[in-house]
Amino acid sequence: MFKKKSNLFLYVFLIIVLSACNLPSGETATEEVEVSDLALTVTAQALLLQNSPTPEFTATPQFTSTPELTATPSIPQVSVSTNTNCRTGPGVVYDLLGGLNVGQIAEVVGKNSSTGYWIIKLPGSNTICWLFPQHATVSGNTANLPEYPVPPTPTPTKTSTPTATATLAPPAAVTNLVAAKACIPIILPNYQFGGVITWTDNSSNEDGFKIYLGNALQGNVPANVTNYPIPPVVSAVPITMSVEAYNAGGSSAKVNVIIACP
Repeated sequence: MFKKKSNLFLYVFLIIVLSACNLPSGETATEEVEVSDLALTVTAQALLLQNSPTPEFTATPQFTSTPELTATPSIPQVSVSTNTNCRTGPGVVYDLLGGLNVGQIAEVVGKNSSTGYWIIKLPGSNTICWLFPQHATVSGNTANLPEYPVPPTPTPTKTSTPTATATLAPPAAVTNLVAAKACIPIILPNYQFGGVITWTDNSSNEDGFKIYLGNALQGNVPANVTNYPIPPVVSAVPITMSVEAYNAGGSSAKVNVIIACP
């Protein structure tokens, strides 16, 4: 840098000397002063040019694309991350009206700030219901949505109490069972039995009476009938006949009568 400045002074000095040599000898002192002023001016301008800093070029800023703004829906909308029920109120005690499935978008028509539920219009219908908020995502301005009060819980439907059916008791056992026998000799000691047996009915709820000869069922008679014929058996030993009252609730105890001939 110092060498460059020295060369510049040298060139300026040579210009001044050559200019002075070409001047007429008869010029006055004033002209010499003017020449000196010119030389000083040229020197000063040279120094200014030498000391003036070279301007630094700044990089032209690159323009970045402005991101496109997503339009906010004017009407609040809601979607869900899992299929969600929609009821007549905020809870499972309220009736189920439908649901919002994943991929569907519904219009939000109201809110309940105390429970966090959104009141929506189900897609494809005019059904208004309360959407469980846990899986819901709402977009749009919800500040002006009306507040919905919590509706009264539904009154449970009364179910009729079944009438207790009285348990039917078995009928009472008969009494006074007797045999009006008839003994017909065959070849002694065998007799043919005949006659009837009778009894007293002690019940008002029997369906009938079962008659037994020994342990075998001999027959039956309807309710309120109190007699039965002795079968015409031939035997040399006594026989046993029994009467048992019965109904849908069961049977009474058997009552026996022993019939012997003669």
